[in-house]
Amino acid sequence: MFKYRLIRTTEKLKLAIVWRLPNWVVYWCTIRSGAYATTGEHSSQVVPDLTLINTLKRWEDKSKE
Repeated sequence: MFKYRLIRTTEKLKLAIVWRLPNWVVYWCTIRSGAYATTGEHSSQVVPDLTLINTLKRWEDKSKE
């Protein structure tokens, strides 16, 4: 039960911070991740066919390199 409360509290704190971010920061992050997901080794990607999940996976895979 303690672990659940700790995780839930941590998640609430993260969301409280994120909801206070300026719109331009969120917009820039979205554009940046989308640009990464369609350039370099993924340059043949058709943008309308790119899903949010694929974008996030590519960004996550980049950080593991």
